[in-house]
Amino acid sequence: MTEATEPITRLAQLRRMTGTWLFVVSFAARIPVAMNVVGVLTLVTVVRGSVADGGLVSAALGIASGVGGPAIGAIADRVGQRGALLAVAVLHPLVLAGLVATVYAGAPLVAVIAVAALAGATIPPASPLMRARWLALLAADSRAGGRGVPVALGYESMADEISFVGGPVLVGVLATAFGPVAPIAASAVLALVAVAVFALHPTAALVHPGDHEGVRTVAPPRALLSAGVLLPTLGMAFMGAFFGGTLAALTAFMEESGAGESTGLFYGIMGATSAVAALLVGRLPASFPLGVRWAVGAACLGLAGLALTLAPVLGAVVVVFVLAGVAVGATLVTLFTIGADAAPAGRLATTMTMLSSGIIIGQGTAVALVGSFAQSHGAGAAFIWVAVAGAGGLATALVFLALGRVRAR
Repeated sequence: MTEATEPITRLAQLRRMTGTWLFVVSFAARIPVAMNVVGVLTLVTVVRGSVADGGLVSAALGIASGVGGPAIGAIADRVGQRGALLAVAVLHPLVLAGLVATVYAGAPLVAVIAVAALAGATIPPASPLMRARWLALLAADSRAGGRGVPVALGYESMADEISFVGGPVLVGVLATAFGPVAPIAASAVLALVAVAVFALHPTAALVHPGDHEGVRTVAPPRALLSAGVLLPTLGMAFMGAFFGGTLAALTAFMEESGAGESTGLFYGIMGATSAVAALLVGRLPASFPLGVRWAVGAACLGLAGLALTLAPVLGAVVVVFVLAGVAVGATLVTLFTIGADAAPAGRLATTMTMLSSGIIIGQGTAVALVGSFAQSHGAGAAFIWVAVAGAGGLATALVFLALGRVRAR
């Protein structure tokens, strides 16, 4: 079978279609999303000496990002990806610089929150726009037996997951080595350079305004309100709450230990096992269905939060984070797969954006609430909210499974 007619079943085949450079720049362009919430939390906590202030500011950035990302995507649908991405590639670093200036100038908290919200609203949504490019690139692929779209979306899920847990590692390393402003500066440079290069890549022209997903049949917007889409989106919000609650409680814990700059470094311990789990979850047998995987993963995250509440010491944090990473990686990939399967006709990219935004909004909200709780009750008590986030994800998964059984009757 020739290369031209061979079914697409492997990532290497997609790489030969687009070139390696697109994989590099699209991954780099999504890192600011993963860095900014942790970086801003670290910056404000260290400079202003308040975990509660840091939580509120980073929450404003995260929630605004969850709202602004789909809005930028809608603009890209109308004017094309290149113009929309180039605009935010310039605007976002400028707003980040303004945010650093307001923090160091001792501006009122409300002013810092307002600038942080603007920074969040201008974060380039590289991940869902890259998914739109894959859909356009593979829309006309007719090779029998091919799995081009699932392979591409599986890679995107893995890349998202690695960036979500790897971004905090970079924040921790930079903040520990160079001070709390370094992660924000690095994020600004990545947004300016990587996003601009991503915008100028030839694949940006594949997604034409008004033809976002390259299909003729497009379900009405109300189709996105189905349980099949909303439940995994809610599940992603609880995943984000797990991230945000863990981050805020860990930040308070590290501040109490006198090592606030290293928060991201310890938070990123989940990264190694999480990445391995994301790569291997596709090999799980079909007898282990997606809904059950989701429920098991959420239960493990709830138990991780309970363990941190009962034993909030550094050794326990390291061990729990290593084990929780397996559940994090497997659950994220599982939820993206469930969302892709349930996406209405012509609304796959929109569904992916909703799932990604669910993570960001959940993370931002939890950072604010748990940060305030940690300020008044201590880091150990704050870890209970990590368990609550896991329990919420488990409850949502059980509803999903129950609805599936009802439909199967």
